[in-house]
Amino acid sequence: MKRSRKQPDESADVMSLAEAARRLSIGKNQAYQAVQAGRIPALRFGRRWLIPRAAFDKMVRGETAA
Repeated sequence: MKRSRKQPDESADVMSLAEAARRLSIGKNQAYQAVQAGRIPALRFGRRWLIPRAAFDKMVRGETAA
């Protein structure tokens, strides 16, 4: 039996690194590099990176943190 992949929840407060990469039209490796360089705001929980949706949307719009 195949497990179906869960669709991203647009109402969630966070997104996965893979979802952020898809939204930016970049590969996951580039996204990991951008997170590690601080260009994409992210939180790390164990081995998992989570991107706060509000901070990501601000970054995409070019706004800076106050």
